[in-house]
Amino acid sequence: MKPHTCACGAELHDLFRQVVRLNAALGIIMDSVHEQSGMTTPQKRVATQIAESGPLTVPDIAFVLGVSRQFIQTVCNDLHLTGLLEFRDNPKHKRSRLAVLTAAGQQAYNAAVCKENEMIQTIFSGTDGTDVRRATALLDALRRRIEETAF
Repeated sequence: MKPHTCACGAELHDLFRQVVRLNAALGIIMDSVHEQSGMTTPQKRVATQIAESGPLTVPDIAFVLGVSRQFIQTVCNDLHLTGLLEFRDNPKHKRSRLAVLTAAGQQAYNAAVCKENEMIQTIFSGTDGTDVRRATALLDALRRRIEETAF
């Protein structure tokens, strides 16, 4: 077994550059995959939050995704115009309505998830599961360290 060594700044910098490159590459592929299901990537991200959590307000979605309320309002309005989302009265707040996927919205979301899974299996079949779990744990630990650090 190899002894534990601390990563130097250059090694972490290289890792972060690869994460940025991976994010860019995934963004290009995911845009194409989501469009095939009738959604844009921002619409899919909003639909994911609603599908996983149930009805949410626009400010709640914006908070979870770390973007502006105005941006999420625009995305929700677009989903509403295409019949994929509806707004319902919120018993807890008069002005902040709840965003809910329609049946068509749930179908589009399910299609996007299915296409994502197909893409992942096509591109990444044969990837070692242990490597994936280790990488996931490392990225999670790095994210937590960043979130815990006050600047």
